[in-house]
Amino acid sequence: MHISLMLNTIFFLLANFIILYIFRYYYNYFTRSNPLPGPFPLPLIGNGHQATMNKFNDWLMSLHKKYGDMFEINLTGKRIIYLCRKDLIKNMIIPSEKTKYHHRFQPSEGIIEYGFDGVGVINNVDLESWKYNRQFFTRAMMTPSFNYQAVEWTNELLEEMESYWNNLGENRELDLTKWMHRFTADMIFKISTGIKNNAVASYYNTLLLEDDNDNNSLTEEDKEKVRESERLNNSIDTFIAGMLTFFALNKFIRHYVPFVRGKVNALLKNRDFLFERLYNIIKQRRIEIENTQPEKSLCHDMLTSFITANTPRDINVRKPRGLEKHTDASLLRPMTDKEIRGNLLDVIIAGTDTVSN
Repeated sequence: MHISLMLNTIFFLLANFIILYIFRYYYNYFTRSNPLPGPFPLPLIGNGHQATMNKFNDWLMSLHKKYGDMFEINLTGKRIIYLCRKDLIKNMIIPSEKTKYHHRFQPSEGIIEYGFDGVGVINNVDLESWKYNRQFFTRAMMTPSFNYQAVEWTNELLEEMESYWNNLGENRELDLTKWMHRFTADMIFKISTGIKNNAVASYYNTLLLEDDNDNNSLTEEDKEKVRESERLNNSIDTFIAGMLTFFALNKFIRHYVPFVRGKVNALLKNRDFLFERLYNIIKQRRIEIENTQPEKSLCHDMLTSFITANTPRDINVRKPRGLEKHTDASLLRPMTDKEIRGNLLDVIIAGTDTVSN
C-alpha cells in the first residue's frame, strides 16, 4: 500500500510538472513580442522534428512559399527569424563596425559541443578572437602567390577530371552534381592544407570498381587509397550534415533519447576522427617547415600561412591595407593548433558544400 501510494504521488507530481511546463511553453509562445507566421512548435523540441526529418534547405523553401518573405521557426528553444528578400537584410550586411548585427547567431551549447567553441571566423562571437583570426584569412588570400597557386591548381584539377571523363567513354552518363562536389572538395582541401585529397580520383576509381565486378582494374594499393580518400570525404560530409542535429536538438534529447543518442554518438565519433586528421596534418606541416632551410621558399597554402604567421618564417610579411593600425600584442602572436584547426574547418565547410551547389 505504501509503495503504491508513493508511485501514485510520483505520477501525480510528474503529470503536473509536464502540464505546467506545456502551459508555460505555450504561454510564452502566444505572448511573444512581434509574432510572425511560421510552423507550430512542439514543447521541448520546437520545430526540430520537422527540421531533422526533411532536407533542411528544401524545408525552408517550402516554409517560404507557405508563409512569405518573413517567417519564424523554433529550434533548441530559440526563436529564429528568416528574411527572404534582399531589402529586408540590406541594413544587416553593412561592411562596418558600426552595424548593430555583429553576430550571425549566438552559438548554442550543442554547436559548442560539436567543436565550434570560439575558434575560427564563421561561428566566432568573441570580437577580439574574430579580429585575430580574420586578419590571417585576409593575409593568406590577398597575397598574389596564393592566388596564382590556387589558379594553377584549379587548371591542373580540371585537366585531371577531364581525362577521367574521357576514359569513361562518350556514352557514359555523368552526374555533374557528384563530380563538382568532389572537385570543390579537392580544391578547398588543397588550397587550405596544401595536400591533395584525391576526391576526384577516388570518385573515378569508385566508378571503375562498380563497372568491374572482379575488381581487377585496380591494385590493392589503389583500392586502399580509394578507401582512405572516401573515408575522409565522407567524414567531412557527415560532419557538415551533423551540424543541424546539434543546432536543432537540445542536450537532453541528444544524450538521453535512445534513437537520437546513438546518432549523436556516431556524429561525435566522426568529429573526433576529422579533428584528429586535421591535427595530424598541422603537426606534419610544422615538422616540414622546421626542416626546411630558411633560404628555401615554402608552399603558399593557407595552412602554411597560418603556421608561419608572426614568426621569422612568415610567408606574408607585408600586411594588407587596414591591418597596419593593429598594434595590440594579442594580434601579433603565432596561432595555436586549435585556432589553426578552427580556421581550416571553416574553410573546408564553407568552401565545399556551398560552392559545389
